[in-house]
Amino acid sequence: MNNRSFRFNPVHLNRTYGVTYVIQSAGIEQVISYEITVNCSKRLPGDMFLFEINKGQVYINNQAPEKMIDKLAEQCGKVLYPLQIRVNSAGQFSGIVNQAQIAAAWEGIKPALQQYYTGEITAQIMSYMDLAVSSEPHIYRSLCRDWFMALYFADLYQPGSDIMKRGLTAALPLMPYTTPVLFNVTQQPVQHNTASGSLVLQQKGNCSDPRSVEDLMAGKEIPLSQQLHGIHTPLKGQADISYKLYQTDYSINAITGECSLQLAPGEDKKVTFTVYHLREKDKTLAPVMPVLLPEQEQAAKKKKRFSFFFKI
Repeated sequence: MNNRSFRFNPVHLNRTYGVTYVIQSAGIEQVISYEITVNCSKRLPGDMFLFEINKGQVYINNQAPEKMIDKLAEQCGKVLYPLQIRVNSAGQFSGIVNQAQIAAAWEGIKPALQQYYTGEITAQIMSYMDLAVSSEPHIYRSLCRDWFMALYFADLYQPGSDIMKRGLTAALPLMPYTTPVLFNVTQQPVQHNTASGSLVLQQKGNCSDPRSVEDLMAGKEIPLSQQLHGIHTPLKGQADISYKLYQTDYSINAITGECSLQLAPGEDKKVTFTVYHLREKDKTLAPVMPVLLPEQEQAAKKKKRFSFFFKI
């Protein structure tokens, strides 16, 4: 398709994205949305990159959090930003750089939160945060449960090779407060006549997590239901994710898709997500990108600019 290496080269990338995901579970639908900025400032030793991430106001069903528990969760989440992370040459989030600053920020805000919020759930959240910020590995595990981090900093790129069909494992945070669920997916370039004419990679596959339905419903991190209770209902689920990439540097324009799990009756879960580049909010507008797929080259010549928003 193209003789250039499918390489991750994000230095000087400075983007703003709109993020929306719709969670459907037990007959209830919840829409979460926010804006997030992603900036890569430099290359680090060991073929790593330094990213800084800032997260804007989180909206639940198009409104700022109103319930006390949602407000508390939002206040706790703000402690993590600005977030500085290491990203490897495959585009994967691999570690935290500013753990000490995050821990100090949490200790600074914790007394006020404890005075304003009370109750058993508050105590549980406080304990969770104490553990989450206590070390770099703990913050890393906590952030792996974040949808944006899981989707944007995934195992997408293939340093030293061309764009090709390949199998990989996607870890998606379908169940909160526990280890992300594993899916075996096939990643391949697909022809897609989008308005912007970008390269589109599709990841599609099925749940491969060794845990059971019983394990996930109990929030278990590892398979235990067979050993403890003699039951093990295999997990069934699907993932279908599309990455829309700019041709010039293979950076992410948009991510769309959905994933689902068949759990206990009435407890099935589905998450639909959209991450899209807000070009008009970048400090420096991204350059106009030509078409990558040969089949789309003629159509792209008629285009002078991309749309500000991702469109199918």
